[in-house]
Amino acid sequence: MPNQKMANMPQRLGNVHSPDFVVRCSYYKRTFETLYAREYYSYRHHIIHTLFIKKVLLHLLQMQKTPSTILQRPFFCSNLSSKKPTTNQLQVTTLRPYQQKAIEQLRVSIGEGNRRVILCAPTGAGKTVMFSAMVQSALSKGKKVLIVTDRVELLTQTDGALTRFDVSPIAIKQGNAELQPSTCYIAMIESLNRRMAKAEYEKMMQDIDLVIIDEAHKGSFDKLFAYIPEKATVIGATATPHREGNQKALKEFYTKIVDPVTIRELIDDGYLASPTTYSVPVDLTGVRTYNGDYDAAQLGAAYSKQKVFRGVIANYLLYCNGKKALAFAPSIASSKELCDELQSAGLPARHLDSTMNPDERQEVLAWFKASINGILCNCGILTTGFDDPNVEVVILYRATKSLPLYLQMCGRGSRVTPTKKEFTILDFGNNREQHKAWEFDRVWKLEKKPKKSKGVAPQKNCRKCGYIMLSALAECPACGYVAPVKVGEMGEEVILQINGSYSPIDYRNMAKQATLEEVAALIKLKKIKLHWVLHNIIKDKQTAKKLLNLCNYRMGYFFFLQELKNDNGQPLFKCLQNSDFNPSASSITGITTKQSADYSLQ
Repeated sequence: MPNQKMANMPQRLGNVHSPDFVVRCSYYKRTFETLYAREYYSYRHHIIHTLFIKKVLLHLLQMQKTPSTILQRPFFCSNLSSKKPTTNQLQVTTLRPYQQKAIEQLRVSIGEGNRRVILCAPTGAGKTVMFSAMVQSALSKGKKVLIVTDRVELLTQTDGALTRFDVSPIAIKQGNAELQPSTCYIAMIESLNRRMAKAEYEKMMQDIDLVIIDEAHKGSFDKLFAYIPEKATVIGATATPHREGNQKALKEFYTKIVDPVTIRELIDDGYLASPTTYSVPVDLTGVRTYNGDYDAAQLGAAYSKQKVFRGVIANYLLYCNGKKALAFAPSIASSKELCDELQSAGLPARHLDSTMNPDERQEVLAWFKASINGILCNCGILTTGFDDPNVEVVILYRATKSLPLYLQMCGRGSRVTPTKKEFTILDFGNNREQHKAWEFDRVWKLEKKPKKSKGVAPQKNCRKCGYIMLSALAECPACGYVAPVKVGEMGEEVILQINGSYSPIDYRNMAKQATLEEVAALIKLKKIKLHWVLHNIIKDKQTAKKLLNLCNYRMGYFFFLQELKNDNGQPLFKCLQNSDFNPSASSITGITTKQSADYSLQ
């Protein structure tokens, strides 16, 4: 039975996200934070010896280091058992269909002789879950596994995913100098690299059968390949297998990319939230390029000079007021300035950067997780390894030439919850114009310099809401606003229908990069033909129905098109025959749709 002091604690929970839950007792801090993190993520009743937990808590209580609210939680007030949980008692994680597909594709690729493979999956697809399942499978076959990451936040995230699969790795990081015998290790890349000169670590590496590299697109992992034995299989997990600037090409380290699912597919299937992007143009004249990206100090100074923070405040209040937001700034000074201005406007905002001590960072993160409308401004610390599904707004308070950075920042708001199916991107750096939409289907290659792009379709901002849309469209797909222009000497106000300088090929290229609503608008403007779209863009029957509905066609026309045959007696439109049809490689692989819209044909 629990100790009397614990039994007498009130049963009602306090604020589980409150900063009061952060334990600052130096002796037990690491132990208790690990137990708290696991319990918070639904591991209550299944943690290692619960009698030990009880002993830790009572000792902290006597030292007056433990907030009493901790002992109010049901887990600590329930009956305690000294039995170690079995595998069957642990939470079972069911892989999603595309995750199972990814693992199967990896096995096939490895079976074909590829020992160095990239696992590419969008932010939010669950890469850690996928490679944790592979780790569990390898360990069950008697293999030895090494997982390598580069940041404390990623290490914590990875450890949590592994726990779901009953995997307990030994950590190799600062403070853990002695190498303990194990079949599974999880290592910080810099700590591991410094210790590879030691004989025990060299022997450990030679015995490894499977190496998992998290965020493999980063160049900091390149030095590890000199120590990996040829017999070992290497799987590099990343959402953006893309190298730029002076970085070595991924093809020097990997031989294959497994890319099982796209962002568009995850959005359509309800696994990721659907984005709406608004943009405010920023003048970047005079900002130099340094190491392949905009110079952080000059970029921050340019934003401060132009008072871009005023646009952030105005647009946040207009489109996202009261929603939880994550803001990315180019420099620490710029992030602090934005935070101060948001606070001056009466908005709940905090700042976070890598120079803060661990306790300060943990307190800020705890505040943000507890907040329902907080705005967290940061510089270079939450682009990877940070997951809060309740983030509804991503504020790009910076410009970047890095495609991986752009995708990682936008992806922080893409998680779905039972009450969140959409999120908003406020772009204050011309990023979508430079990199295309976050949800755009990209073809990833191991080569550093991919084939020259055909270019980005001309885009413009809606004058009313700021939504980025094709320049050829008159009506904004987001708010329905139609921009008037004045022509002639009398200043007569007319509706701008189209820019007549575009050729038919231009319109087709626009359609290949457009959302479903924009494609429908081009069809209604008679700039592209429905039959061409069905042949070259639409993937399946369901998307075709949505398109016809947007074009105001009746259900009978769908059946009419479905029955059309070519000269050989084959269906004229293959996409209308089943839901699994895939167009040729030369056609686009997906279309963005708004999940909230009703596309049912009448």
